Amino acid sequence: MPIERRGVRALQIWCRRVTDSYENVNILDMDSSWRDGLAFCALIHHFRPSLLDYDILSQDNILENNSLAYKVAEEELGIPSLLDPQDMLDTDVPDKFSIVTYVSQFYHLLKDEDNSRSPSLPVKEILNTSYDSADNSPQGTPKSVPRSVFLSSNPILRNNMFSPHNTPLSQSPKDKSQVTGVTVSAVCQDFENKINIFQKS
Repeated sequence: MPIERRGVRALQIWCRRVTDSYENVNILDMDSSWRDGLAFCALIHHFRPSLLDYDILSQDNILENNSLAYKVAEEELGIPSLLDPQDMLDTDVPDKFSIVTYVSQFYHLLKDEDNSRSPSLPVKEILNTSYDSADNSPQGTPKSVPRSVFLSSNPILRNNMFSPHNTPLSQSPKDKSQVTGVTVSAVCQDFENKINIFQKS
């Protein structure tokens, strides 16, 4: 699946997660599910319940729902309105790209306010994942480089002039009786040669 489609799917999962308890909101896609404006209102209400009264909204009031959501988002959350309420009323299938772009702003602003931080993981996994507060690396970032990377038989790595396979240590004799040891000067000389090669290229 292309990265763009995975990103849209992850955003849709996040939206479903934060709006799943709202009546008349069922986000099955990133176009038609947003047309009546209730999904936008539910998204805002989930994170800022004091900004609008979701219970008085009706799915028949497409223009009013969208107008309310865009106005509140812009005035209270600082999210500029990229959509036009009239367009939502006039079309059966709103523009998917515009909705994804608009909803992405909500995600980036609000994702850290509840357990829905990562749209690609179920909530249970997020809660069970240990997170080192001193480490600001994104979730899932490897803590170390696997040894297999350096032992790779990949010809690209093997032929790379900066590869660990092309160091004096890797080129020292395999027969232990012939090993004289890798000296600091040999390593320094090898490093200097590689710098010279790099500067010439």
